[in-house]
Parts: sequence; C-alpha cells; structure tokens
Amino acid sequence: MIKINSHDGPARLGKIEDQTTPILYDYKEVKKIENIATPYKIQKEIAEEYVEQTIDLAKKETNKDKIGVIQGAQYTDLRVNCAQKLEKEGYTTLMFANTDELQRNPQDLLEIIIETRENIKPTTSLYFPFATTQIIPILTYLGIDIFDNSRAIYEAKNNHLMTNNNIYTEEYNITENILEENMKQLEFTIKEVRENMKNKTLRNLTEQRATTNPELMTLHRLMDKNYQKYLLKYTQLY
Repeated sequence: MIKINSHDGPARLGKIEDQTTPILYDYKEVKKIENIATPYKIQKEIAEEYVEQTIDLAKKETNKDKIGVIQGAQYTDLRVNCAQKLEKEGYTTLMFANTDELQRNPQDLLEIIIETRENIKPTTSLYFPFATTQIIPILTYLGIDIFDNSRAIYEAKNNHLMTNNNIYTEEYNITENILEENMKQLEFTIKEVRENMKNKTLRNLTEQRATTNPELMTLHRLMDKNYQKYLLKYTQLY
C-alpha cells in the first residue's frame, strides 16, 4: 500500500513501507501469488477463463502481502476486472503481466495502465516488471510505482548495454562489465525520476526521452492525443 505525498501529473511520489516511490525491486526477491500465465494474443474467452482461475488462486493465498498479478492478455476490461477482484481479496500491490508485449504495443500499454489506475484505489501500488530504462520516466508519469532489475539482467546476458537513451548491442564496445553498467544506469534512472518528481519536472524528462527514441515519441503523442483528461486531472495549473 502506498502513502501518497504529492503528485507530479499522474505520477505519485510517496512511501511504500520505508521506501520512496518509484521503487526498484530485485526481481529474484519478489513474492507474487500463484497465477495462470496467459499469452498476450489469445482468444478473449480463454483469457477470461484464465483470469477467473488466477482469482481463484488469489483467494486461496493466505499471505496478502504477496503481489497480485493482473492477467487478462490484451483485453483492457479483463485487466481492470482482474485488478479490482485482486483488490477485493486484500492485495495492495499489483503487477502487470505481459509487460514485454505491452512495451511493443503503445496504444494497449496506455489504455491498460490508465484504465487500471483509474479503476482501482489510489492506495494500491502498481508494479511494471521488465521495463527498459528509457521507458521508466513515462511509465512513472502514467502512475506506475514499482519497477525491477529483470530487464537490466536480461540485456546483460545478451551482451546488450542498456542506457537512458538506447540499448547497445555487442557490436558497441563501451564497457567491460555490462551487468554492472546496466544496474548503474537503472539505479540512476530511478533516482533521476524521483528528483524530477520532487521538482515537478517529470513531464520535462519524459519529453526529453521521447526526442531520443521513436517508440517513446509515439507513446508520448498517443498519450497526449487520447488521454488529456487523465493527465490534466493530476496536473497543477499555474
């Protein structure tokens, strides 16, 4: 459960236990509930059945401090329904499934995150695993509270260097210890986002990132075009 201290747009600067959001988790230490892994592209009837099975497993779990998993494939209504039912079972931190696919589908990403955020309690924290460093600022701006180091480790295993602006393949000989550098870049990004939130300049940071990455630019333009009401709801007017 998050205690919100302030907003910078929809982004939430607050505390989860003694940690300031956005928080970076070690994915190996994450304790999530059992759930039914669901492919992203699947028939809705099957995805709906898997959501119900995931909720049944959540009901049987006695430790409500574990993280609930928001299943529902590409279907926004199923995602929202899953998140609401997990809340009713007492889970206060919810994790999005299929985040790799969501990052490749900007319209789905925006709709699923924003509709979920708008239809659950403000005190429920949202966790987006496997995020690249480049996308973390805009995900935080949309209302994500928690990230992890899984993408940094994955890219290092493939000899890819992940910076704030790019992912360099093994053809670029920039550093000898890719994992160490990936972790430094990731940790710096989280700190950078926090400081921008404190100074009410996170929107500036998301725009800067968008200018360096075509995919982020698409995400930013879709966000501004289709979700102005959501953005303005939490934006201070001067």
